[in-house]
Amino acid sequence: MRQTRKLLLIDDDKSIREMIPFIFDKENYLVKTIGDIFNIENLIAEFQPDLIMLDIMLGALDGREICKYLKQLPATSKVPIILLSAAIVKEETFDCGHDALITKPFDILFLEKEVERLIGQVSGDYKTP
Repeated sequence: MRQTRKLLLIDDDKSIREMIPFIFDKENYLVKTIGDIFNIENLIAEFQPDLIMLDIMLGALDGREICKYLKQLPATSKVPIILLSAAIVKEETFDCGHDALITKPFDILFLEKEVERLIGQVSGDYKTP
């Protein structure tokens, strides 16, 4: 049996925070959702996520800047980050160290595959198709 994978979702949209745990409500996933980055370092130290999903437009904050910050922290430098965006953005227009960009509304199966792919790359479980 595979170990439980921990997903951290940072999104100010309550409907997204309710939907993501439902999508990953299956064996081997534990999802923690938050709507802001208050006390983010302590939360990450306690939860130790295997992957972070981060909204680009997090209220008045820019998720790309948060992504840069998280990629500079020793505890999260190697943790894959999926940026989520409701806006149409060109991925090549910014560089924050993210591992994937998924636009909302997103295809649930695609999100699940991206999560598996990114976690698998870090843990060494990833199998090429």
